Amino acid sequence: MMKYFKFINFGVLLFLLSASAPLVAQTAKTAKEEKIAYKKVLEERADKIVQSLDVTGKSKSTKVRELIADQYFALNTIQKKRDEQLKAIGNTNPARTAAIKSSAELELKKLHTQYLSKLGRHLSQAQIEKVKDGMTYNVVPLTFANYLLQTPYLTQTQQDKIKGLLVEARELAMDGSSSKEKHAWFGKYKGKITNYLAAEGFDMKKESADWAKRRDKSSTAIEIVQSNKVTKALDIKDKSQSEAVRNLVAHQYQKIQEMIAERDAKMKAASQQPKSKEETDKAASDIWASYQTQLHDQRKLFLKKLSTLVDSNRVELAQNEMTDHRLQQEYTHFQALLPNLSTEQKKQVYDYLSEARDNAMNVLDEGDRLKWFIKFRGRANNYLAKAGYNLRKATEELEAKLQTEKIK
Repeated sequence: MMKYFKFINFGVLLFLLSASAPLVAQTAKTAKEEKIAYKKVLEERADKIVQSLDVTGKSKSTKVRELIADQYFALNTIQKKRDEQLKAIGNTNPARTAAIKSSAELELKKLHTQYLSKLGRHLSQAQIEKVKDGMTYNVVPLTFANYLLQTPYLTQTQQDKIKGLLVEARELAMDGSSSKEKHAWFGKYKGKITNYLAAEGFDMKKESADWAKRRDKSSTAIEIVQSNKVTKALDIKDKSQSEAVRNLVAHQYQKIQEMIAERDAKMKAASQQPKSKEETDKAASDIWASYQTQLHDQRKLFLKKLSTLVDSNRVELAQNEMTDHRLQQEYTHFQALLPNLSTEQKKQVYDYLSEARDNAMNVLDEGDRLKWFIKFRGRANNYLAKAGYNLRKATEELEAKLQTEKIK
């Protein structure tokens, strides 16, 4: 009887083995097909990166593509093994969990170093940087550009610090197992950047809110209307350059509004103090003078920054757009009024009008801008009167001439 059962069990075993063989083969085949399909996806991903490198030679580009695809595959292998080990132990063994993560980190660091060394045999450092950006969704250049827009007056030292932190984040993000993990690294380092800039004196909450306002190009706020107007006049073809200029102009109008509001608030507070009229007037005068200095300093800072973005002709055009082109109008009028002005006299008149434009750039209303030109037009008139010119007579003659031409 025992032999009979042994015979039956052995037969069943043979049957099960023979029945499962095709299933095992099919599973192996499916796994192989999935591996091939996965590698193809990685090659396509790598190929997109290679296309941005301007690599000369098909064999070289193929080799680089293989290196990138192999790196993706090796990263996935290490990370998959780590995740499976962690899943197997669950939350039951903290020490073992730490050991598994530490082991995986060491493998990833070794792989990272080897990978960069291999790339270095075929690519320049600049090309390797592009590979790193390609593997991390170009977060470094995109985010750095955004920091420059959000805080346009960063010093070179501050820019270098921000760039350095983003690059550090990229080195870690390159080995991330998913988009979420890669972006998490950048999120962590953005926090470091925020803390750094806060320590440098930036109110990042305010900077972020102001930048959000500047990005709304359809807004009717003065900073948007004026910056759109100036940018259109400059006609810059490069989109990123054009946006940098538009953003800077909008930022300038935001700063002007802030300073004027602060000045007016202080002057109002000073007027309500229980002091004599002389003391109140003195306080108001001091406040006005202080903020005029601040506005002039901000204008100089703006023009200096603008000159790093566009050529001198466009800087000049931007100033004229921001002041209704009154400098040219006034200067043309003076030349028509007094055609015999000497070179030195023309220069002095132009200097007066340039100073008017400088002041006019610090105000928001067209009427207030005109007042500055009227003020400095008066100074030019006084200068010319002292030089012996009869401005009243010249004006009458010019008006008569224009009237005659109009009748003709």
